[in-house]
Amino acid sequence: MTHGKYYLVTEVCRRLGIKPHILRYWEREFDIKPIRNSAGRRIYNEAQLERLHLIKRLIRTEKLTASGARRQLAKLTAQPSHTTAPGDNQQALLWLKNELLSIRGLLQSADQ
Repeated sequence: MTHGKYYLVTEVCRRLGIKPHILRYWEREFDIKPIRNSAGRRIYNEAQLERLHLIKRLIRTEKLTASGARRQLAKLTAQPSHTTAPGDNQQALLWLKNELLSIRGLLQSADQ
């Protein structure tokens, strides 16, 4: 049974605007483990695609190094024990925050 949508390497690269070798590098650096389909091709789920979008923003827009982006990801994904949001809501809030930060970056670059 399939849960959610999955994306092949070509689709992920197209959506992110990156080359496959960058995607492979980010897989290693950020411990992203895509599963393989029946043909042996790497496929990514929605959560991995969102994480890759965030990684791209941290590296390309925020100009962080890979290690700086790892530290920032750790801060963003750390869930305090006193949080009231369940797991799915927490993921949705993280996604929304990242989208808003991306929009802010676009607006700031448009002002310059």
